[in-house]
Amino acid sequence: MAKLVHLSVVPHDPVLPAAAAGLRPDISPDSKRVIDGIARLRAGLEASRPDCIVIAGSDHLCQFFFDNMAPFLIGKAERIAGPPDYEQRDWQLQPYDAPIEGRLARRILTQGFEHEVDFAYSDEFVVDHAFTVPLNFMRPQADLPVVPIFLNFMAPPVPPAKRYLKIGGIVRRIIEEWNEDMRVAVITTGHMTNGVGGPYMMRHAQMPESAWDKTIDDCMRRNDVDGLVAHASWEEMYAQGNNTPGFLGFVFAYGVANGAPYSSYDYVPSATQPLQSLLEWTEDQLNGGST
Repeated sequence: MAKLVHLSVVPHDPVLPAAAAGLRPDISPDSKRVIDGIARLRAGLEASRPDCIVIAGSDHLCQFFFDNMAPFLIGKAERIAGPPDYEQRDWQLQPYDAPIEGRLARRILTQGFEHEVDFAYSDEFVVDHAFTVPLNFMRPQADLPVVPIFLNFMAPPVPPAKRYLKIGGIVRRIIEEWNEDMRVAVITTGHMTNGVGGPYMMRHAQMPESAWDKTIDDCMRRNDVDGLVAHASWEEMYAQGNNTPGFLGFVFAYGVANGAPYSSYDYVPSATQPLQSLLEWTEDQLNGGST
């Protein structure tokens, strides 16, 4: 049977790769802390010896738009590749190109029906920085097959947080019910308070963390999943900034964790960058202390 061996929440801030590569001479101690934290997550991923990676993230209106946005979509093309040329140019991002694990992609899609989830699917897409930044940080070799899951964080109507939690748990069940000898890692990505192009875009310079961030941090430290879901309504998140609904990626990860407390957690409020949080669940933690 397939086994879940690693779960992490990894930032996808598009300015981090250039900082990590030394292309930004003004890198702050907070950015370095985040980059070092991602390196620890990468080491955890490598130690888990995965055979494939399932990655769940959003599309930033690059591939899909307000007039054509599925809430949950499985990418089942032959390869995962991106980001778009303009993201490579504007943020100095490196491309990522890896095979897709088609058997698992199709299994999640078809078995979703058995769990009352009608996933959309696509055989033609280009992933943006929400996928390529975590993948380039976590598996720069691009030597493992990947299954991309697109989660809608940006185009209302967005499903309620409890649905992301449930979908995360269902994805885990589908993986673990697969009659294949495969070690599977899951990487998700999302936001804490974040605004792009709106009045809260640079709010972190004066307010590194909001009252909402502090509430969410407290819930995560206590593994209070009900509290996370309660404070992840569209209205409450959107009030913090138009990209804050990306926190639903964290909720999805807690669904995959299925109640298991995290193995490591780092919470980095900063006046020089939007607040970043990193989470990891090891194989031992995911399986109740027994691998």
